[in-house]
Amino acid sequence: MPGYEKGSTPDGEMTHVQEAFSKATAAIQAWPDAQEARDAADRLLAFAGDLKRQAAEFRGYLAAYLMDAHGMTITELAAFLGVSRPRASQIIAKAREKGNPVTEPLTLPEKPPVALAVITSDRGVLIAKRRDGIPPWTFLGGDIEPNEPPADALKRRVQAEAGLEVTSVRFIGRRIHPKTSRHMVYGHVEVNDGEPQLGDPEDLELVKWASIDETRELMPDMYGPVRMYLDELQRDA
Repeated sequence: MPGYEKGSTPDGEMTHVQEAFSKATAAIQAWPDAQEARDAADRLLAFAGDLKRQAAEFRGYLAAYLMDAHGMTITELAAFLGVSRPRASQIIAKAREKGNPVTEPLTLPEKPPVALAVITSDRGVLIAKRRDGIPPWTFLGGDIEPNEPPADALKRRVQAEAGLEVTSVRFIGRRIHPKTSRHMVYGHVEVNDGEPQLGDPEDLELVKWASIDETRELMPDMYGPVRMYLDELQRDA
């Protein structure tokens, strides 16, 4: 499944789907060969049916996700699905077994990797609050430009987002993010003394120093190796 793209909304993406459908019907109507136009209309109908099936299966998958990630009860999920509680339990069990029914088309362009700065000092860990809340709190960072070393990307983004000069960068780990499908590179970053200044007010609401313990509450989904790295720093302090 393709990952979330910053700035997108469910309604906005569904509008794109409607626009694509309208363009497809216009192209079919304008096609000069009548038989090929009829064949294309049949393929469009089959495609719409496949989308309907995937949407129905996705609702079941979403119900299982809402139960696991947000603590919704089976009664709430049954109401969401419009079925009885026993039927909701069956749907959720099947969804957990099958996983996400939506696959990523290989026609989508690959997004650039992202570098995230785990910035620490005697004041704690520097984190940022996102305006869109996805996620609510994050590390500073951003896209790695073509042929740019991750360390240079971290220095550039930390300067842009917090006005701080990076003095050292140490690799922590990398992964494919489970929600965005982006290649993420994490680096332990140390900076010169100074108060962080919010440099990206369009995306970020504020940047602040937080204790390692505080990040457990604010960033509960933190990448495991990064959490372990911070725990080791705390023990060694």
